[in-house]
Amino acid sequence: MLPRCKGHFWQRPLQLCTRRFLTTTSHRYTAMRMSDKGLVTKTRVQFKYPGVDIDLRDHPGRDESHYPVGCHPNVGGIESPILPMREVGMMLLMDKLTDKPEWFKKVFDEKIVEKWRRESQTQPEDGLFATIMTDKMDAPVPQPKRIISEAAFDFCIEELRSKAKYYAQSKLIPSLDSGFNTVVKSDELVSKTLHQDIHASFQQLLADQAGCPDWHPNSNDKVQDLVHPSMYPFVYGRSLFIHDEAVGVHNATDFVGQGQIVPKNADRATLEGVPNNELYHYSPGGLEINPEYWSNTYQWLPANVAFKDDGQSEFTSYINGLRPDKYPGIYKIIERLLDVVIPAWDQCLTEISGRDRHSSGRRSSRFEWIREATDEDDSLWSPFDVEFWKASDYRLPLDSLIELNEEEKLYKEGECLTGEERDEEYRLYEQGLSPRVAYVDSEKLAREKWRQCRDAVLPEPKGSTEIDYAPRQNLREKFRESGLQVIIKMASIELTPEKPDFPAGGWHVEGQMNERICATALYYVDCENVTPSHLSFCMATDSYLDDSIDYEAGAFNWLERVYGTGLCSDGSAASANIQQYGTVETRQGRVLAFPNDFQHAVSSFSLQDKTKPGHRRFIALWLVDPHQRIISTANVPPQQKEWWLQHQDIRNTPVASQAIPESLMTVEEANEHRLKLMEVRTRVDQISEFGIPGYNFCEH
Repeated sequence: MLPRCKGHFWQRPLQLCTRRFLTTTSHRYTAMRMSDKGLVTKTRVQFKYPGVDIDLRDHPGRDESHYPVGCHPNVGGIESPILPMREVGMMLLMDKLTDKPEWFKKVFDEKIVEKWRRESQTQPEDGLFATIMTDKMDAPVPQPKRIISEAAFDFCIEELRSKAKYYAQSKLIPSLDSGFNTVVKSDELVSKTLHQDIHASFQQLLADQAGCPDWHPNSNDKVQDLVHPSMYPFVYGRSLFIHDEAVGVHNATDFVGQGQIVPKNADRATLEGVPNNELYHYSPGGLEINPEYWSNTYQWLPANVAFKDDGQSEFTSYINGLRPDKYPGIYKIIERLLDVVIPAWDQCLTEISGRDRHSSGRRSSRFEWIREATDEDDSLWSPFDVEFWKASDYRLPLDSLIELNEEEKLYKEGECLTGEERDEEYRLYEQGLSPRVAYVDSEKLAREKWRQCRDAVLPEPKGSTEIDYAPRQNLREKFRESGLQVIIKMASIELTPEKPDFPAGGWHVEGQMNERICATALYYVDCENVTPSHLSFCMATDSYLDDSIDYEAGAFNWLERVYGTGLCSDGSAASANIQQYGTVETRQGRVLAFPNDFQHAVSSFSLQDKTKPGHRRFIALWLVDPHQRIISTANVPPQQKEWWLQHQDIRNTPVASQAIPESLMTVEEANEHRLKLMEVRTRVDQISEFGIPGYNFCEH
C-alpha cells in the first residue's frame, strides 16, 4: 500500500493559469509503480489540468500540436475537402470489396476482377446513390446514369492492390479515406484467443449484472451498460481531486476521502449576454468556440495508460466502472486489446501543427480540383442530339413553355395571351392536353428538353499514384514518457421477440470539449441473431466553397451534380456543408478506428429470427488527445460507495467503526448525475446540428 498523501494540492488555493498551457513543465518528479515484472521506476511528468491549473475552455492555438477534436467547426483541422459524388461511390465500392473473404488475394486474380467489373457496370446503383445523398435528397441532383465508370473501377482495383500489400504486413484496411481523413477497419487484428477472452469478460459482467441490469436511460431496456463513463463522472463542485497522479489500480480505494473539491467553473456557460456584434466570433469560420461545447459540471474520467519497457500497455489508474480488485483479469484483457488497436489509431490520426498536417495514407482527393465551371459549357453535359429531342415525348413544364415564348418571342406577331387564355392553357396542360404553344421553334423546344433532362459528364479520377500507407507517427514512441489516457465503454444491445428492433442513432462525435477525445476504436465482440448494422460517417466541409470556385450566378447545377449537394443559398435547395463518406459494416470480430472529427451514426437493425432473442455486444476505447492531460482516475479516488463498502469487507474493517466518506456516491445519486450529463450532451448535439451552415452560392 502506498503511504497516504500529505501536503500537495489541497493545502494551497486553486489558481487558474491564464497563459497558454504547456504540455509539460520543466519540473519533474519520480514515482514508483508495480508492474507484472516487479517494481519499476519511471520518470513521470507534472501536468497542468484544464479547470484546475488552466482555463477549463483552454484549447490549442493554431500553432500548437494537437489531434483534432470534432465538437465544433472552429476547432482547427476538422474540415474535409468537398468530394465528388463519384469518389464517395468509389470508397463505398472498395469498402464492399474488402468485406469479401480473402479480398487481398482475389484482387490480383484477373478472372475475379473481371467478374467484379461486369457487376459494377451492370448492377443498379439506386442504393449507392441513396447512401451518397444521405440527408441531401432534396438537393437538385438527379441520379447520374453511372456513378462507377470503367475508369473509376480500374482506379479502385489499382488502389486495392496497393492496400492489399499494406494489409499483408499490417492487417489494417484504410477503408473510407480521402483528404487526410481515414476510417480504418480490420477483421484480423484481434486473435481468436483474445476474442475468446473478451467474450468471456462480457459473459462475466453480464452474469454479475443478471439480478439488476443497468439499462441505459431512454433505451427502452435494450442497451445494457456494463461499463459506462457517464456513471460516476467527475463532478465539479462535488468530486475530490488529487493533483499528483497518485491513485493507481489495485490501491485505488485506499485514496477514498482524500483530495480537494474543485469548484465549478464560473465562466459564461452559454452565449446568452454576448453582444450581437460579437456573435459572429462563435459562428463557423470564427475564432471562438461556443462555450456550451464544454460542461461546467461534468467530465468523463479516463484511465491512465503507461508503456512498459517492451512497449506493451499497462493501466496505471483504475477504469471508472470496473472494480480492479474484482476484475483484474478483465483489466489485462483490455490492455491486450489496447495494444492491438493503437496501430489503428496511428493509421487514422492526423496531427495538426500550425499549417502542417502529419498523417499516413491518402492526403488528397482522387480527383482534380475544379477551379471553374458554368452550366453554359455544353462540354460538361451529355451531347445535344437535336433530332432525338425533337422526337422525344418529354413534356416540358408549362412555366418553361411560357418562358420560352416570352424570351424568344415565338408567338405570332400581334398575338398576346390574356390572363384567361393563360389559365385555360394551364388547365389543358394539367389534363394532359397540349397547351397552345404551336409557334415555339422546334429546335428551341428540343434544346430546352435536353437542358432539363441532360446528364452531367462526371469527372474521372486523376492518374493513380503510389500511396504510402505506413503510419508516420507512433503513439507508443511519441508519448512513451507521458503515456495515454483512455475512456472505456462496454455495452450489450439486447433484442427480444417483444422488442425486436433497434432504431437508428443520430449523428454525433464522442464527448464534449472537456474530454478532448481525438479517436475511437470499436471492437464488435458478439453479434447473434441480428441483421447487419453499419456505422455511417460524415464530416464538415468549408461553407465558403464559392470563394474557391469560379462560377456564374445561377449556372452551377453541374457542380451540384458533381459534388452531390445543393449549393444555392436561396430556399430549400441549399444543403448543409457536410461531406458524406459512406458506411462500414459493424460485423462480429471487426475493429473500427477513426478520428473524432468524423461524425458518425449507427444504422437500425432487428432480430433475424423474430421468435428468438438476439444481441450485439461491443467495447469502445476513446483516446484523449495525448498533447493535453485531463483529469483522470489517477487524480480522482473511486466515487462508488459500493466499492468502498466491499473493500472494507475484504479488509475485515467494521464499517460502523468509521464514518463513510462524503465523497462517495450511491447508485441513485450516480444515476441522477448520468441523466443530467446526458441532458447536457443532448443539448450540445442539438446546437451542433442546428449550427451547421449551408453552402453559399449566389443564385441571382
